[in-house]
Amino acid sequence: MEALSLKDVVIQDSFWTSRQKLVKETVIPYQWDALNDAIPGAEPSHTIENFRIAAGDVEGAYYGKVFQDSDLAKWLETVGFTLSLQRDEQLERIADETIDLIGRVQRPDGYVNTYFTVEKPDQRWTNLRDDHELYCAGHMIEAAVAYFEATGKTKLLDIMSRYADYIG
Repeated sequence: MEALSLKDVVIQDSFWTSRQKLVKETVIPYQWDALNDAIPGAEPSHTIENFRIAAGDVEGAYYGKVFQDSDLAKWLETVGFTLSLQRDEQLERIADETIDLIGRVQRPDGYVNTYFTVEKPDQRWTNLRDDHELYCAGHMIEAAVAYFEATGKTKLLDIMSRYADYIG
C-alpha cells in the first residue's frame, strides 16, 4: 500500500462531483461570510473580528464561544481540500491573507488562541477539559497540513509548527 495525495485523486460521478461543486461554490463562500458577520439576520460569529482584535489590528471585545477559532480552522482546512482538487487564485488569496492574520495573532512564544489572547491572557492552559485550547490547536494544525498539501505554501504550517513546539 502507498498513500496518495489528494491531488492524485479525481472523483467524477453524479454524487460526489455535485457535492464538491457545492462546497466550492456555496459552502466556502457562505462560511466565509459567516466568519465575517456578513449574513443578514444570522447571529454574528465574530471569528475574523476576534482574530483582528487579537492581532492588534482593531480594538474591541472578544465575542463568541471559547472554541470560536476552530471555525476558521475548519474553513481553512476545507479551502485546502478544495484547492487540492482545483487551484483558485481568488480563494487562495483570501486564504493567504487570513493566514497572514493568524501569523499576526501568534504570540512571541508561539501561542495562537484568540480567546485567551484577548479575554484571559493570564489563564492559558488552566482548564484543558473545558477551554478547548488543544481542540482549537488541533483543528488549526489539520488546516495547516491540508493547505500545505494543496498549495505547497508553508506559512500556516510554520505558524502551527511553532505552536506545536510551544505546546510540546
